[in-house]
Amino acid sequence: MTPDTLFQNLTQRNDDIRAATKIVCTIGPASEDRIVELIDAGLSVARINFSHGDEADHRRRVELVRAAAAERRTPVGILADLQGPKLRLGRLEDGPRELEANEDVTLTEGESAASGVIPLNIPGFLAAIQPGHRILLCDAAVELVVQSVGSSTVTARVRRGGAISDRKGVHLPDSSLVFEFPTAQDREHIQLARELGIDMLGLSFVSRKDEIERVRDAAPGILMVAKIERLAALRNLKTILEATDGVMVARGDLGVEINLEQLPLVQKSIIQEALKAGKFTITATEMLESMIEHSRPTRAEVTDVANAVLDGTDAVMLSAETAVGRYPVEAVQAMSRIARAVETSLRYRELPRVSFRENEPTFSNATALAAAQAAEALDIQKIVCFTETGNSVRLLSRYRAEAEIIALTPNARTLNGMTILSHVRPMLCARGTSLDDMLHSAQALLLERGVVLPGEEVIFVAGVPPGVSRSTNVMKLHRIGEVTRLH
Repeated sequence: MTPDTLFQNLTQRNDDIRAATKIVCTIGPASEDRIVELIDAGLSVARINFSHGDEADHRRRVELVRAAAAERRTPVGILADLQGPKLRLGRLEDGPRELEANEDVTLTEGESAASGVIPLNIPGFLAAIQPGHRILLCDAAVELVVQSVGSSTVTARVRRGGAISDRKGVHLPDSSLVFEFPTAQDREHIQLARELGIDMLGLSFVSRKDEIERVRDAAPGILMVAKIERLAALRNLKTILEATDGVMVARGDLGVEINLEQLPLVQKSIIQEALKAGKFTITATEMLESMIEHSRPTRAEVTDVANAVLDGTDAVMLSAETAVGRYPVEAVQAMSRIARAVETSLRYRELPRVSFRENEPTFSNATALAAAQAAEALDIQKIVCFTETGNSVRLLSRYRAEAEIIALTPNARTLNGMTILSHVRPMLCARGTSLDDMLHSAQALLLERGVVLPGEEVIFVAGVPPGVSRSTNVMKLHRIGEVTRLH
């Protein structure tokens, strides 16, 4: 790669072109009245955090998202985060306390404890902890190392001192703690999510495959997003990927449980493993944190977002930046420009492609790979894919073809579920009665919407017979305007 090639077009902006990498925005007080603006800026998926606000807040925000999407005639997915089994300190009898390095402290299990004892409101804590295990308090600001475990108390030495107070977060990265998952509160939120037609559920503090399966049983038809934020989840990543539809690299809590210097490489590894497994990825936490208060991101934040795109993430996420920040729309605009700048670079186009997954030897997977390779070989810019469930589009997206994937479906839930997939533009279409009918109708729809031009070369991907899920078995090279009949 020559310097001239590497640095060409550095002053050009791409505000009028939507990034292939999707943008997830958390909806909160700062943004719930500006959702149309967020969509115009690049929002693809709206996140509702069930940990904050009440049922009325969640209902209102979902309605606002659906109304804004309808106004803009743009599909917008909704991701709702379950709170999960959050580990916290109990109530300190003597109020906030400063722990000094090398000090020995006593801890116990429960909501409260006697004076001088630190309560951990974590059922099963005493059974899970062992000498040598780390206990991280207040999001790792304070670190303890267990010295001994008694019948009702634990003695630990302070390795890194600091202040602690009521209800602050606790992490036990070395302990095999068995959680209630989903919690009773999570089950209430799952029912609400089903009632509201939520498209994706973020599973907080998940650590095992069976936990995902329990949530899926309680929420059929909703896509599962396993949030990788515990060391236990990293250790079980392979089996978690077998059970989930996508993963979120939740760098906030994950950065507490592992050494911070390991986080960039762990992020890359999670994304690559998910790509190989055919699952979508969201990279989250502090991506444009400074824009909570400032109208421009820092140079380091720009680099962070760009690196996530280069890692191959499907989506990047904004949390407080759009939920409570002063510049929610500007944050989305900035993220979109960064992603687009990376995607138009030669470095992005030369990233290694995922190879065919031998443990998924299906017609759908082989057809998806063939379409991606044909588009690249012939420099075709659009692959038009018909789908009932979104599975064939997921496979196409995984191969990261340079072509845009126009995903046509008659199913509204499938439509919204595909909004998280990189390089995919979901569109609603009528269900065809035959392959000829589908191709003819799709050509007319795409011309009407201005998505394609007369004479443009595209690739059609479909299944015969029509309307049957996971039956993708046809690839057709087509020039727009020509007869679509196959026989």
